[in-house]
Amino acid sequence: MMELSSSTLELVPPSYANSPNLHVRGVTPQLNAYTYASKRSPSVISGISSIPLQLFSEGNRLTSKEKTFLEAAEKGDKATILRCVTPPDPVNVNVTNLLGRSALQMAVDNENIEIVEILLAQPNVQIGDALLYAIREGVYKMVEMMVNHPSISREMLGGEWSKMTKGPMEESSDYSPDISPVILAAHCNQFEILQLLLTRGATISRPHTVTCSCETCTAKQHEDSLRHSLHRINTYKSLASPAWISLTSSDPILTAFKLSWELEHLAMRENEFKDVYQELSGQCKTYAVDLLEQCRSSEEVIAVLNRENDPEDEYAEDDVMAGKITLSRLKLALKYEQKQFVAHAHTQQLLTSIWYEGLPGWRKHNGFVKLLICLGVIVLLPFMAMYYLFFPRTKVGQLLRTPFMKFMNHSISFGFFLLLLVLASTVRLPPQNDSTTENYEGSPRGREPNAIEILIAFWVFGFIWGECKQLWEEGLKAYIRQWWNWLDFIMLSLYLCTISLRFAAWWLRGSGKYPELQNSEQQRINWPVDDPTLISEGVFAVANVFSFFRIIYLFQANPYLGPLQISLGCMLIDIAKFLFIFFLVLLSFACGLNQLYWYHESSIQNPDQTCESSPTVFLSLPSTMQTLFWALFGLVNVDVIRLSMKGHVYTETVGEALLAAYHVASIIVLLNMLIAMMSNSYQEIEDHADREWKFARTKLWMSYFDEGSTLPPPFNLIISPKSIAYFFKAIRRIMCGKCAKTKSKPQRQSLEGSIKKTHQSNDGMIGPNLQKNTKYQDVMKRLVSRYIHQRKAEQKQDGVNEDDLNEIKQDISSLRYELREDRKKEQMRGTSQIENVKEEIICELRGIAPTPDGTPVTATPPPALPISAALSQSRISKTDLQLLREDIIDAVRSEVKAEVLDALRDALHSPGCKSGAQNFVPPSGELYHTHLYTQL
Repeated sequence: MMELSSSTLELVPPSYANSPNLHVRGVTPQLNAYTYASKRSPSVISGISSIPLQLFSEGNRLTSKEKTFLEAAEKGDKATILRCVTPPDPVNVNVTNLLGRSALQMAVDNENIEIVEILLAQPNVQIGDALLYAIREGVYKMVEMMVNHPSISREMLGGEWSKMTKGPMEESSDYSPDISPVILAAHCNQFEILQLLLTRGATISRPHTVTCSCETCTAKQHEDSLRHSLHRINTYKSLASPAWISLTSSDPILTAFKLSWELEHLAMRENEFKDVYQELSGQCKTYAVDLLEQCRSSEEVIAVLNRENDPEDEYAEDDVMAGKITLSRLKLALKYEQKQFVAHAHTQQLLTSIWYEGLPGWRKHNGFVKLLICLGVIVLLPFMAMYYLFFPRTKVGQLLRTPFMKFMNHSISFGFFLLLLVLASTVRLPPQNDSTTENYEGSPRGREPNAIEILIAFWVFGFIWGECKQLWEEGLKAYIRQWWNWLDFIMLSLYLCTISLRFAAWWLRGSGKYPELQNSEQQRINWPVDDPTLISEGVFAVANVFSFFRIIYLFQANPYLGPLQISLGCMLIDIAKFLFIFFLVLLSFACGLNQLYWYHESSIQNPDQTCESSPTVFLSLPSTMQTLFWALFGLVNVDVIRLSMKGHVYTETVGEALLAAYHVASIIVLLNMLIAMMSNSYQEIEDHADREWKFARTKLWMSYFDEGSTLPPPFNLIISPKSIAYFFKAIRRIMCGKCAKTKSKPQRQSLEGSIKKTHQSNDGMIGPNLQKNTKYQDVMKRLVSRYIHQRKAEQKQDGVNEDDLNEIKQDISSLRYELREDRKKEQMRGTSQIENVKEEIICELRGIAPTPDGTPVTATPPPALPISAALSQSRISKTDLQLLREDIIDAVRSEVKAEVLDALRDALHSPGCKSGAQNFVPPSGELYHTHLYTQL
């Protein structure tokens, strides 16, 4: 006892060993120290001084039977599990090991269905996280058994899982509290398991918006903002899961579009989790592309791209638009910037078929033939346009209404407009009232326009009318979403301003209200600065620049110039970002230099002190900023910092230092940063050049797919008989009160014959003869089914990972224990069979029959199988058979000897023992044994 006290005393800290509180009455300090040490954890008693974090539970509190039970669950020993849970002394099935894992969790992790079934049959079993483990492993049978367990309710499968399975202070080490079975199944994309949970009533509540200020969101935000954000992320991970969208959405593609757009906005609002939200958004985009990939015919592609996007009228247009091509879903993809979906081969093949339907053999011709066709269209454009105005229903009218012909006609018209601008800048035509060019060069203010300017005005009004129609058809939001429309708006606004100023100058001159009218014929050098003619010419020059920039928009149709045009647009955005930073740097140095030199303004203006170079450029803030801007391009001399007065070396030194620092900051740092930004933007476009170009080209094509805007400017200004007829029909509908509540959407019915054989409709349009019984829901059901089967096939083709190896090890371990158990049972059966055979042989020799309870009966036994047949039917090895033979021979020998001795003893004590003894001849023992062995 004293040795134990001295050894345990070393484990007690000195502060406690020397403490007066340890000296209890009648107890020595060593005994008190031993008592203190015995109350500490076993880890301390075993020699470990301190464990700051108790990461593992105490293993010594388990009994030997519980340890055997957990080891059997880990190794897959089914027989040991059955013996441990069998009464009268069953083990606690909810006991956990050092890591806090129960036998059910280990069996689920090892995918041992038999042991899981045994454990679930036990009373008071707690499933806990075992259901989540089964969902993660993807074993449908185990999940089904646990979901059907009485302890699992409908609410537990959804958001109430953590509350109903964990205590207030308990938390799983594997999963966060907001991970429920349905959310985990969606995360793992377990289609069958998720469908099982959905049939059991499991749901996922959609999270509130980030800007929501309801009481629930406010309370969660104040309680734990990080947990609130992680809960939103986990929920969106499940909502963005392909399995969840496939099983819960009637229109998976539309759901994927909207969810990806929402996640993009969340990425911009919650920058802390930007990468996570962008990854989920990309997952939704990829899912929509994968569904489109499953289309096997043009009819299915049309059904997908033609679907209306009105959520309130989900099943109103189940038919595939009765052969009418609207491409509403494709327009929505352009709106949500689904570039992968738009640039997919199936989408582009359909768009190409629609685009070249007017000239089906266009792509087969070489460049020379295409050039000849374009020249023919240029020559015949005025005649075809006039013919279409009066006969729009003819074949020529249908040809002009095709997208490719409309694109060519509008491009040719815009080319003529640019040609007129070039002529207006180079050719000097005299005004209409003058016949000499001399008067034109010294033209008065408010002169009349010439023929070229009148044609330009007609084209401008035609462009304005076309933009008004586009704004009416697309709507304001869709119109301002395209930045090319902003360029058109600026260009046309400048032309309208030019025409207005020229008209104002002409009206002032004609009405005699021009100031100094008698000098209206004076030279331009004498005109006032705010003259309307001068302002109109300046605005017209800027409008010409925007007009020639507008031609870059047509480059999107070319596969070589399109990516360059897209890169140029991205670079303009980089330049805008750079200008913001450059403006701050420019303003800071401008303020410094202006503050340094403005004191010397009086000395500079003094005529007595003249100098060839003086810092007059730094006397005001605007002039200073202008000087620094041009200094960026090396157009400013360094002598601008010199003062005319002598003795101001310090001021000149500071000015020179500031100018040098400005050049370093602007040229070395900012310009190189701009070059790096532009290179990065170009490389990003170049890495996905084909996708970016096809997406931009689709935007260009879609503007020509809808009906309307057939004739280019200025032919669209002519009122056609068809327009007059439509106008009177609209008036009649208004008068009759039959005006539609919703605006009719323009629809196309034209497709190339490569899709299906076209037919003629009542309104003169052509379209594919699609099947009437084709439903959008049927098409979508087929696509989702194909997608699920493809995902399953991809999972089967995955290589062997560590989990598969662990499963194989578990199966081998379970098989080993089963073989051991079968071996034991076989040995027991073999031993019992040997004992039975021995008893049968002995009973046959004695002439008695054994009973089932083992007591011999002297009755004659019924005929039975021979011993050799019985031995052949039993599964006994050769070694066991040899041992059996030896045992039988020994037993028979001893039994025969005993019988012979008894017979001799009876014969000797009988009345005629002498005569009997003389006449009795004992049989030969060896001969008898040999004969008996032969019979056996």
